Parts: sequence; C-alpha cells; structure tokens
Amino acid sequence: MKRRVMVNEAVAEMRREPDHASEQVSQIILGSVLQVLSTRDRRRWFRVQSEDGYKGWVRSWSVQELDPSDPRPTGPMVEVDALLARVRARATGRSEPVREAPVGSQLPRVGRSGNWIRVELPDNRRGYLHARDLLVDKQSLRGRRRPHHIPALIRTAHRFLGVPYQWGGVTPKGVDCSGFVQTVFRLHGIVLPRDSGDQFKWVQKNAYVSGDVAETQYGHLLFFGESRTRISHVALGLRDGRFIHASGRVRINSLHPDNDDFNRDLYRLFLGSGPVLLH
Repeated sequence: MKRRVMVNEAVAEMRREPDHASEQVSQIILGSVLQVLSTRDRRRWFRVQSEDGYKGWVRSWSVQELDPSDPRPTGPMVEVDALLARVRARATGRSEPVREAPVGSQLPRVGRSGNWIRVELPDNRRGYLHARDLLVDKQSLRGRRRPHHIPALIRTAHRFLGVPYQWGGVTPKGVDCSGFVQTVFRLHGIVLPRDSGDQFKWVQKNAYVSGDVAETQYGHLLFFGESRTRISHVALGLRDGRFIHASGRVRINSLHPDNDDFNRDLYRLFLGSGPVLLH
C-alpha cells in the first residue's frame, strides 16, 4: 500500500532538500493528500509527491500520516471560498481559532450549528467554519462548485490582486507567477503543472502556443523568457492586450505600448500564448 500524508496546517512548505534553509519550491494547502516517497532525519522530513506530480520535502509537523487501510473521506465535503478563513473551536466568531484555511481547502463536513459548518481536520480535531467563507448555496448551505468557464476563472484571478509575490507561494498570503496561475485554474477544477516551463509544455501539447502578440486572447496563458526552453514567467490574458500576473504583487499590465500599464521588459521577453482547453 502506498504511504500517504494529509496536510494538517494552513500550508505545508515544500522544500528542495530536507532542510529549513533549503529553497521553498512550492506549497501544499490544508486537506491535500500527498504520496510519501521517502523519509529523512528520523521521520522529521517526508519526501512527497503532490497531485500535480511535483516532488519535494515537507516537515512532519505540517502533515498527518494516514492509515494505508483507511480510505479518504467519502462523505460530504466543504470547500473554503474566502481567500483566508479560520476554523474556530466553537460556532461563534469570538471562539479561539484552531487552524487557518486558505481558499480551496477541502474538509469533511460533520455537522452544522446555524450558519456555522462543523468540519473535521486531518488530525481528527473538529471545528467550525462560517458559511460565508465557504463555497455553499446561501439558502441550503449545501456545497456547490465554481463555474467551469473562462469568465469565472478570470473573476477568481482578480480576487488575488495585491497579493504579494512569494517564491514558491500558492496562497493569498503570497504567490509566485506559476503558483498564481496554477492556483486559479485548480480552484476551477483544472490541474496544471507547477512550474511555468512545464505549463508552457502542457499548453503546447494540449492546444498550441502562438508567438504573435496580436493573437493573445482572453483566458490564454502568456509565456515569457529568453527562449522556449528557458521560460521564466507566466501570466493570464485579459482583454485588449492586458494580462494579470504575479510580479512584486499580483497586478495587471499590458503588452500594448500605448497603454499606461505597458510592461516593456515583459514585452521584450514575450514568447507566445495559448489556451487551456476546458473540458
């Protein structure tokens, strides 16, 4: 049986090597299941593989080991829709928080008290999330899904405006360029590769990449770098040549020289754009 762990904190830092001084290559959010590949330092570090195939090391304190014979929860789940929510010990906003939960976190639903939904954390501790922070129907408080189309995806991207840049980041506390793109698509049910170079290959394989700036369209991924084998940046296309991306912070820039938000440096590095096909 494959060994697995579940992220038990708001975010697990994934590092290149089993060392806190090592580069953070990505992050994994609360409730995510990871496959364990190996351990180090008396099981203080786990080398893991995430859903997107990305590999790295996480600290043991950020995850909960799962029983190989115990399947993942099969009952109703709730998903966090607020950029950042807090799981509280009791069904009141004055109760002490027991965990933070970034947008996209999914947890088993085990009860309800008014507008508070009781959830179970990976370590079996229970707490409450307010319905306003969850992806639920406002009347029934039952779970729902985000729309599976480009306009909804772009609206989600705009919610991240102003979020600071963080190398390896994938949450509203900080994102890098490819982590931002991956997170936005993941929230709408599309799993993209983690890094911009792999995202370029993915779009090229599943659709196409055009090197003509004039062919950049709404919802396209835009790629930048020294060459197609050295992709260094990725963005999400808007209208009129504009794009939203993480550079210093999540912001909007343009590839049109006449626009006030024209980004000359990225214009020079533009390599192409292409669609992510929504099936």
